[in-house]
Amino acid sequence: MQKNPRLEWREEACADLLAIVDHISDDNPQAAQDLKDEIEAKVNDLPSFPKKHVQSRRAAGYRQLTVRDNYLVFYRLLSEKVPQIIDVAAVVHARRKWP
Repeated sequence: MQKNPRLEWREEACADLLAIVDHISDDNPQAAQDLKDEIEAKVNDLPSFPKKHVQSRRAAGYRQLTVRDNYLVFYRLLSEKVPQIIDVAAVVHARRKWP
């Protein structure tokens, strides 16, 4: 039985998420918390279906998870054939250029 890959958040991705939450919380703390919870829940589901999301056209070698059409999570599978680690690289607003 194959076990699910492990999630690894890069420091930059954690910082991205916190910056987004901080920015939104200036106007609406509850909306900021709801968005954070939604992003984290969707990322935490990645080990069950790591190849579910499309290859990113913006960042070669990464997959792109879209949250609410405005936020993108970029991740890559370390070893495509049998992913052992899901590398969460960035969380960005869709209008922001990344990488």
